[in-house]
Amino acid sequence: MNNINRNTFLRAVDHVITPVIIDDESVDISRLHFNIAFYNEVGYNIDDIPNHTTWWRTVYPDPAYREEIQTAWNNKKTTAKANGNHHFSLAARIYCADNSYKWYEFHSVAVGSLKMITLLNISRIKEKNDKLVNVIQQKTLLLSVLTHEVRSPLSNLKAILDGYQMNYLNKSRICEIALALTDQLSYLLNTVAPARLRMESQREVFIFKPEEIKLKDFLNNCRHVFNRILNDLQINLVFEIPGPGIIYYDQFALDIIFRNVIDHAIMHTPKNGVIKISLRHYEKHSSLIITNPGNRMTAEQMDAMENQNHHQSAGQDIAEGFSLGLISAKQILEQYRGKLSVSNSLATGASCEIMIYN
Repeated sequence: MNNINRNTFLRAVDHVITPVIIDDESVDISRLHFNIAFYNEVGYNIDDIPNHTTWWRTVYPDPAYREEIQTAWNNKKTTAKANGNHHFSLAARIYCADNSYKWYEFHSVAVGSLKMITLLNISRIKEKNDKLVNVIQQKTLLLSVLTHEVRSPLSNLKAILDGYQMNYLNKSRICEIALALTDQLSYLLNTVAPARLRMESQREVFIFKPEEIKLKDFLNNCRHVFNRILNDLQINLVFEIPGPGIIYYDQFALDIIFRNVIDHAIMHTPKNGVIKISLRHYEKHSSLIITNPGNRMTAEQMDAMENQNHHQSAGQDIAEGFSLGLISAKQILEQYRGKLSVSNSLATGASCEIMIYN
């Protein structure tokens, strides 16, 4: 392309209403050209970004993200070339001159030595999509929590019905199951009601509200929930909470998380066993550690926890005694300022660490 045709072409590009980058490999000087829409929307001109090196460092200031996008861009380009295509696209978030971040879909078209890269602003679409994904994730999470909590009362109802059918339940056993069922239904109702109150009315999204939690009071309330089964199995809960024992988190969320973890610990603790709950404060997080001397988790279960890649059906999980509540607890923590770590020890069995970041 001679200078006259090139200048005419660049003037034409300046009239395009979307941001455009021209990369002309046939020239050494002024290889890059940004049209007027690019300057108006993204904010940089050729003096700010004179070459490719400056481009990558300016619009992708975070080194890790920069490397990720560079790798993805080069892979897209290589794949397009191998398939004989002159076009490829990539969505990425860039840092603009006004200190804001915007999402763009980059479309690169190669014609000889010239590349025309068009930027389509997808920030609003991305924001709406992220909100939709968040709503779906939260509703799925709430459903999984309720599914986990409803299993126990349903199991007891089934036990009563099976007992009547087989005629092996005496009055004492029926009363025992009924009392347990009453506790379980009360807990389930107490879980559902606060959950509905904590959902934003218009979007039905859970609102995370951190507050001061006095752990000794919190743990005593949790002990009361499991009091009947703890007495039946003669399992002792031991609290090792130093000082005032205060953490800052959403109390409703922590209640769901902690009860799911304790439920799993009870399930795998032998009769007359001990479950120890301890608190440790670190510079950037606080940890609630639940340790029980029961059976250790299998490698498959550990992998499911780490990767949230649970291939088995819910029925199989229940039959095999693997608590789906742990996965729910892990998902809640990862969505709301925390992490769940599970480890095995020959001496102490399984240990669950609820990490809450400051």
